[in-house]
Amino acid sequence: IPLIMPPLRDRKEDITLLVKHFLQEFGSRRGGELEITPDALECLICYQYPGNIRELKNIIERASVLTRNGVITVKDLPADLKQQQRDTGMADDSFSLGDAVANAEKNLILRALAKVNGKRAEAAELLGISRKNLWEKMKLYEIVT
Repeated sequence: IPLIMPPLRDRKEDITLLVKHFLQEFGSRRGGELEITPDALECLICYQYPGNIRELKNIIERASVLTRNGVITVKDLPADLKQQQRDTGMADDSFSLGDAVANAEKNLILRALAKVNGKRAEAAELLGISRKNLWEKMKLYEIVT
C-alpha cells in the first residue's frame, strides 16, 4: 500500500506538536524540563524544512544543548532559520498583509529563478504566470538576473 506523506513545509500545523514531543524527549534525556518561547516557535513554523522532520528534530536537539535555563529562545536557533524569518518579513511585529504577500511573492520569484538558473521563460512557466507578468514583478521588486 503506497503511503504518501507530504513534506513538513506543507504541514505547518504539525510543527507545534512535533516541537512539544521533541522538547519532552530531549528534556527527559537531560533530566529537566524544556520550554520554547513563542517567538522561537514562530520562527520554527516559518522555516521551510528541506530536511523534513529529521531537520526539525536536529534543530530542537541542538537548541536544547545551547539553552542555559531550559527555555529555548530565538538566540538558540540556527542562523539560517533567523535569516529566513527576516527574509520573509516575519521578523517584525508588522501585521500588514500587503507587505507579507509582497515579501512572499518576491521570495518565490527568486527561488524559481534560482531553480531554472535565471531563465525567465522557464521561471514564468514554473510560477504559472506570463513572461510579461514575471518581468513586471521583477521590475517592481528590483530583481536583477
